[in-house]
Amino acid sequence: MKSAILLLGFNRIDYFTKVLTSLEHNKAAYEHDLFVYIDGGPNARQEEIKELMANSKFPDAEIVCRVNNWGIGRHLIDARRRLFDELHYDRILLLEDDLVLGENYVETVFKISDWASKYDDIGTITAYNINSASMDEQAKQENQLIATNRHFWAYVITKPVWDEIKHIIYAYEARFLTKSTYTNRAHRRIRWLFMRKWINRPRVMKSSRLVPDKCVTPPFPKIPFRIATSQDAITALALWHHGYHRITTRVSRAEYIGIEGYSFSPEVYESQGFHKQNLGDYAHIQTPEEFVFADVDNQGNPLKPTEYR
Repeated sequence: MKSAILLLGFNRIDYFTKVLTSLEHNKAAYEHDLFVYIDGGPNARQEEIKELMANSKFPDAEIVCRVNNWGIGRHLIDARRRLFDELHYDRILLLEDDLVLGENYVETVFKISDWASKYDDIGTITAYNINSASMDEQAKQENQLIATNRHFWAYVITKPVWDEIKHIIYAYEARFLTKSTYTNRAHRRIRWLFMRKWINRPRVMKSSRLVPDKCVTPPFPKIPFRIATSQDAITALALWHHGYHRITTRVSRAEYIGIEGYSFSPEVYESQGFHKQNLGDYAHIQTPEEFVFADVDNQGNPLKPTEYR
């Protein structure tokens, strides 16, 4: 398959450097085309990021610099449009500048993508999870996959999935992101006029499913009070409507470092449990030969994801 890696940057040079270094340690990363998209505006640090790339192990990466500040919503939607709609990649691994990867992360998520291709209900694949189990218990879970509704961390998505869901995402972009800044988007109208319409429509159910009903949780409630209105949330909504699920490795192969960012602060970081990342030696976890979907915990209770957050 024709695959690409998309790495986003803006002005967090310290974070970007850590993520780039971790990507350099992934041997499988060199098997795919690398695109680096850098948002613009007065706070951007495009020249510094371009210099980092020039001195990296990816000197031939294609770099796209926005002239103005697009905001992460339009910035990311447009990048996926170019890679899928214009350049016709079969799948992409999307990375932001706040998740440090283990050395086999790239190999693992693409291998899961291959493994999951026999099912038609898998929308995105990631290898990041907050797992509260002990290190001994996690050692037994390294080949397990589970359903997730958490934020979109370093995920693989394929062109057939994108082609099916993009009409919802492009409608959101055209209606709410082109005439206002991402920061000032119309949250109430997005929730009550746009998202509620799709939340309450019947799902398009797939036929060959990996995720059983007992492991399914809608990402959003039917009454969208105070839910997220980001482009990630709209992507989650579009995937849900079209019958897709999101899966991740039960044992994390990455570390989230984004304590400071557009929608994060130390308080948010802690409230969402990132201070409890139980990672062990995540950097060196090998890619399993085979994967299994874990549907129940040790007590036999269904492993159902929480709502989107």
